[in-house]
Amino acid sequence: MAQTQNPTVKTHSTQPSGAQSHRRRIAVLRVGSLGDHLIALPLYRRLRELHADDELSLVSNIPAQGNPKLIGPASILPEGLFDAILGYPVGSGLRQLWDTYRLFRGQHIDLLYYMMPARSPRQLQRDRLFFRTCGVKVQGLSAKEATAAEAPRYLPDRQLYEHEMHRIARAIPALADYGIPTARELSLELSGAERAECANWFGSRRARRTIAISLGTKLEVNRWGVDKWRQLVGRLAADDAADRLLLIGSNDEAEESEIVRREWRRESFNLCGRLTLRQSAAAIASAQLFVGHDSGPMHVAAAVEVPIVAVFSARNPPGMWFPLSQNCKVHYTRMDCMGCGRLRCDDLHKACIRDITVEAVYASCLRLQHQPPRLHVIGGQSI
Repeated sequence: MAQTQNPTVKTHSTQPSGAQSHRRRIAVLRVGSLGDHLIALPLYRRLRELHADDELSLVSNIPAQGNPKLIGPASILPEGLFDAILGYPVGSGLRQLWDTYRLFRGQHIDLLYYMMPARSPRQLQRDRLFFRTCGVKVQGLSAKEATAAEAPRYLPDRQLYEHEMHRIARAIPALADYGIPTARELSLELSGAERAECANWFGSRRARRTIAISLGTKLEVNRWGVDKWRQLVGRLAADDAADRLLLIGSNDEAEESEIVRREWRRESFNLCGRLTLRQSAAAIASAQLFVGHDSGPMHVAAAVEVPIVAVFSARNPPGMWFPLSQNCKVHYTRMDCMGCGRLRCDDLHKACIRDITVEAVYASCLRLQHQPPRLHVIGGQSI
């Protein structure tokens, strides 16, 4: 997926002046990349509704150019959701602290929603002191509840951990009762023009059934392995499971995706690095099945309501980053070390994801075509 240029400040509406000067200035603080913003999209929409008459801004890290794995929120979020997207200074040291202080003081924010990743109690204390110094009122950073410091809670009735979206929501009083997101709340609001641009890649021939695959991921520990993807595509091709294959991803994934594409015997397109992010979303939306890692494209597939077969490592607790979809099959191996948070796994050689077989993923691809929508965790609890 090609990245679009992200300005430091992206404005969708005029700044309040004159008759509009009474509008409060509300901000949401959320850093991360594609998946981090897509799982928070329903919460962003809820806040937009709560602050329909206010100026709502998103404060987030704006990735540096040249890193295909980090994608700014302006590249994917629907237009008009935020009035502005403000660049959050990254790094450490006095310069970063000063730049962050200037950002929040200069914006004259009336209320900030704190949606950062889980923090230690010490980090939360630091952040509380910082925003108090800035004179910014914050929700989600309460010293009394301090739920933002907690790891995801275990849900024994489901044998899963709470989703990252719900971990964020429970720390913010305005969102604490948030339940299951609807399709509308997850929607990327792809336009007819965006879908048409995507369709132009495929010509006039219409496919009976399309499979979209994304074999990329930011972290080595989450990689299933190109040989297994080759075998999977070979099995799907041999059984006439679909007549069109799309390979979706960033430019640095094009070479491995091409190796996998060659196993397909019919029409196929290696679109890695050739589409914008929203065009990639439209391409995934044209498919009847998405297969991929725990990755941003997987969350895109959930947002465009395409059935998902997902291959997970056990780096995060089961459930925390599963797709927000009831029409998916997740392959996750429960191990004593699950939730380790590792970037690499040299001692166990990624046993959690390595032990997921091609046959099991292939069977899920076939079953998902005939099974009623529901979340199914292979190797774990079926719900």
